[in-house]
Amino acid sequence: MNRIFISYRTVDGAKDASRLADDLGRVFGDDQVFLDRQDLRGGSSWRQEIARAIGHRPVVLLLITQGFAGARHPDGRLRIHDVDDPVRLEVESAIDASAVLMPLRVDGTPMPLAADLPSSIQLVTERHALPLRTDDWSRLDLPRIVGDIERLGVSRAGAAATPRPRIHALRWALAAAALLATIAGVRYATTDDLVLPTTAAGPEPAPPRPVEVRTVEQERGLLEGRWLLTTADGDRIPLSIRQQGDRLQLRSEPVRIDNDPDWRVYLDTLAAMKAAPLSHIIFTAEGRLSADRADLAVVIASAGGSGEGSFVVDTGHLALRIGPEGRVMAGSVQLNSGERDTVVLARQP
Repeated sequence: MNRIFISYRTVDGAKDASRLADDLGRVFGDDQVFLDRQDLRGGSSWRQEIARAIGHRPVVLLLITQGFAGARHPDGRLRIHDVDDPVRLEVESAIDASAVLMPLRVDGTPMPLAADLPSSIQLVTERHALPLRTDDWSRLDLPRIVGDIERLGVSRAGAAATPRPRIHALRWALAAAALLATIAGVRYATTDDLVLPTTAAGPEPAPPRPVEVRTVEQERGLLEGRWLLTTADGDRIPLSIRQQGDRLQLRSEPVRIDNDPDWRVYLDTLAAMKAAPLSHIIFTAEGRLSADRADLAVVIASAGGSGEGSFVVDTGHLALRIGPEGRVMAGSVQLNSGERDTVVLARQP
């Protein structure tokens, strides 16, 4: 029985749909993946076959290409507004059957506005869309799609269903390699940075030290050295910071992940795709310092372990706020895969 259904606009989605079907077939088995060109039998009605497949409530992967909502007839009419448009019928059937709809934005195509779609399929715009990019297909986007499909109960070929991991397969990248934390309210690593409340019977406390906001010139060299990153889950990762004027560079030590169960889905997918093995990851970030804040571009990449060439696992943005005397930093990280997490960085001797 097909458990994964791929819906696409033929005019510009056929190539990506075929590639996706081949890749998912290698992971889950070809009999679990429905693609009209591969699965329609000679002489059969595509409408009946598609309705039968969707009636089993599969995971419906909807390729969002420019042609999904923008394809037109020669006279200029939008095809998506035809009551018998094949793509529209597939989506309507999926909604009616309560199938799981998973939009995939192909090479950065934006999601259409609800107002631009027929009312019967506007529900698509409320679903979280995952990226499917040519350049990041095998090493980033496909593993994430596979992980989400597994969590929806579809088993790999010849394997039992994979239990839901503790955290998402990319969130470990933050929890294992990189930075960040949210603004105020995070715990500081030294008690000197905290102002403790007093009891009614206690002595009059000394006034708290004023927090000095340093200029860029004053900050030169202040942050350079060794730091320890602590994630929201309690993981502790050593890293180093280099500072040149108002420029910062952060780099973590290599972190082994091939024995981490939270990476299992990602690593199994890489193996199924016969991609380069991945045993360690490393986090780097580079950007500009301004007063008590820093904005940095983040790269999470493969590192060491097997001698393979490095490849990017994810990218994103890191915003840090520098605590008193530059002993602690906190901030937020947003990855391009959609993940977000928090950390605290504390200076080490």
